[in-house]
Amino acid sequence: MDSHIQDMRKDELSLHMRIPADRCYLANALMTLDGICEHFSVDESSRDRIKVALETALIGSIELSYLKAQGLFDLKFSVFKDKLQITVEDFMLNDQIALIEPPTVEQVREKLDPVLGLSDNFVFLKESGRNSCYSMQFNLAVVE
Repeated sequence: MDSHIQDMRKDELSLHMRIPADRCYLANALMTLDGICEHFSVDESSRDRIKVALETALIGSIELSYLKAQGLFDLKFSVFKDKLQITVEDFMLNDQIALIEPPTVEQVREKLDPVLGLSDNFVFLKESGRNSCYSMQFNLAVVE
């Protein structure tokens, strides 16, 4: 059998979680990510880079929109073959929308700019200030 085919992952994962958009809940998302990385034997340097990317993205969103408002993060973690994709959607709770001036698209892009260099692929799916959605993809190397 071709050794490249042997090295490919055989299991897949799709996990969804929702947490309040508050710094005290970030540890929950990072612990979930740690468990996923452990399950798929992601090497330490890749794991650290992925954790920093997720934490940077979530903190950026909190700083832009949720210091004076309440909201939620929907996180979807997907692993397929040698790729980990994390999709983050954040949204303000309805009673907060009228009270807070939403960030501009430029402010959102600027705050998430550091994440672009940490991920292997970063895509904005929606850029509204009251509800943004983006996807980060990471290539996972198989640890021998």
